[in-house]
Amino acid sequence: MLNQNDATWQGAYKIPWDNSDFSRRMLREHLAQDHDLASRRVEWIERQVAWIHETLLDEQASDLLDLGCGPGFYSHRLTALGHRCRGIDFGPASIEYARKHVRDGQSCEFVLGDIRTAAFGGPYDLVMMLYGELNVFSPDETGGILAKAHTNLRPRGRLIVEVQTPEAVERTGRAEPSRQEADSGLFSDQPHCRQTENRWLPEERIAVQTFHVTDTASGQITQYRNTTQAWPDAELAKLLVDAGFPEASPCDTWPCNTEDLRLWIARRD
Repeated sequence: MLNQNDATWQGAYKIPWDNSDFSRRMLREHLAQDHDLASRRVEWIERQVAWIHETLLDEQASDLLDLGCGPGFYSHRLTALGHRCRGIDFGPASIEYARKHVRDGQSCEFVLGDIRTAAFGGPYDLVMMLYGELNVFSPDETGGILAKAHTNLRPRGRLIVEVQTPEAVERTGRAEPSRQEADSGLFSDQPHCRQTENRWLPEERIAVQTFHVTDTASGQITQYRNTTQAWPDAELAKLLVDAGFPEASPCDTWPCNTEDLRLWIARRD
């Protein structure tokens, strides 16, 4: 297994979603209903919220932690069903939006913080981490996040993680390079050109995307990198066991609009 001391996981290996400008532009993508690039569309979020409420929680009021909560789409809906939710995300615009949309009387708290270092609080009946967020951390960081989730769960509490499939991650790494010009977009408010290069590292099972963003007016080039770890089933199961979850398995009844993501359920011993 790759260690986070490897050069692949050094430096700015992630797009800086905690940057205020990036966060503001990313929020716009979260709210869009013509694609699922940042968050799922509302119709699918509501199906999944209903599944969590009915199938996992038996419609019983529970304490929930939403890791990488974004604008709070899941937590808002789960608190409306009577649950108590805490969401953590390091995108300031998303957290600001989430806080503004908490309704009076709802037990819902949103924390601006990095889930690698933030205190989780608890104890919780359910910790959830959805939409492939787990894949963007190094193996050491991933293990630490899962172990912290375990610590903050009640006995027999559950963790759900939705991971990008190994096939989807490899497909990203093997994708052809691309070039796009835009008047504005996720990487800049100004006219710019974005060139994307992709690499697949088969031994480490890592996809690395490098984005070269050229400002049209000045010609200045800014580079960003996005690193994604693929987790084959056996390695993910071991990762969960090592974090303290002896019962962990994929779930086939999770409502999902893509085969590129798969839900795993783990229970604290």
